[in-house]
Amino acid sequence: MLYKKLGFNSIEDYKNEFLNSLLVTNHNFDFFVNWEKIYDNLKENLTEISILNSLNKVSSDEVESEFRKIITYYPEVVPILPSILAIRFEKKKEFTVDIFDGELKKYDFNDETYDVEDVVYFCKQTGLLDLFNKISDLYTYLLGTEVGLDTNGRKNRSGTSFESFIENLLEDLLKDYSEYSFTSQTFVEKINRKKQADFVISKNGKQFIIIECNFYNSIGSKPIEVANAYIDLQNQLSKENLIFLWITDGQGWTRMNSTLVEVLPSIDYLLNYNLLKKYLKTILELD
Repeated sequence: MLYKKLGFNSIEDYKNEFLNSLLVTNHNFDFFVNWEKIYDNLKENLTEISILNSLNKVSSDEVESEFRKIITYYPEVVPILPSILAIRFEKKKEFTVDIFDGELKKYDFNDETYDVEDVVYFCKQTGLLDLFNKISDLYTYLLGTEVGLDTNGRKNRSGTSFESFIENLLEDLLKDYSEYSFTSQTFVEKINRKKQADFVISKNGKQFIIIECNFYNSIGSKPIEVANAYIDLQNQLSKENLIFLWITDGQGWTRMNSTLVEVLPSIDYLLNYNLLKKYLKTILELD
């Protein structure tokens, strides 16, 4: 840790500065719902949704017979039925649902191979048929279902949102330095590593600073594994005269003091968002 270059008298002083300037969250406005993805998912099935929507106009004692007619004459509606129950199929996998009801049975929702009676039975037993009489618009219902399913993607967005913070900050900090440029997801030259670096800052077209980013809301084994991997990466980069910046943040670090103490002496610059904002120009001018 080159803490003296940043004006600190000891690693302890730097550690305290690091811990006291951690971000509380990396949630931006795009974190909560990916509306573009949701609307795209619904747009793909507008015709099928409209066909099924006709069921809310028939009486409850006619729903089953009308439903049977629809899935017989319009097989394209069958694959979207599980989505009404918030069942998300993985891409490129068959549209089937396994149910244990005394014995295991596979229900097929592929539009070319489904069995009408099986689909009707499944929809009766899951309450889906009753639902058509209780909602006024299937599109609006599915919009809410998609929002609920999309919350599963927040973990992935949490990681990419912090990278976006760093990318925007690098763009702002480097705009006054014509000799510097940066790229994202770039392989490091002369380093035997399968993973691309999150960011690489080049000076006059030559790779100069290698950056990795992580955000931790909680403690766990992952930060320790990452720290060990980055110490090894640091050793490789030092041999090639490349500078390493590990940009890591989040309140999880307040409960990982031992890991922080262990890794600080072994990394050129271990910074959080606020310290990167404060010291990147210093690092560029010193090195």
